[in-house]
Amino acid sequence: MKRLLPILLFLFPALAQVVVEPGWVRLVPPVVPDTAAYLTLVNRGRTPLRLVGAETPVARRVSLHRDHQEHKGGHAVLGMRPVPYVEVPPGGKVAFRPGGYHLMLEGLKRPLKAGEKVELTLLFQGGLKVKVVLPVEMR
Repeated sequence: MKRLLPILLFLFPALAQVVVEPGWVRLVPPVVPDTAAYLTLVNRGRTPLRLVGAETPVARRVSLHRDHQEHKGGHAVLGMRPVPYVEVPPGGKVAFRPGGYHLMLEGLKRPLKAGEKVELTLLFQGGLKVKVVLPVEMR
């Protein structure tokens, strides 16, 4: 495999471009139908990376969201909004964390358990797919 890796990276340079740093999926009570996943994307390439979606076998759909804060009537109102994509600049990184970007796992097909591993396939513009496995944690 060590001999094959340089050939694969030459044929598919995008594989060398994206690095996914460890993350986690939020543990929610069994009656809650949605949860969030967090991780960090690192772009080691010279061109921008655009995350356009994700898939997982544990939820009906995955969407990209960003938390936001508005001031209405002198009060801070917290919420989240879907975003069509998340761009990672060349040589940069984007952290998906509470209070910022996150992946919403919507319509969980079953309750998740602490310590369980959830597989996600990250979908990038241009057809690149990257599989990651994240632990379910109570944080």
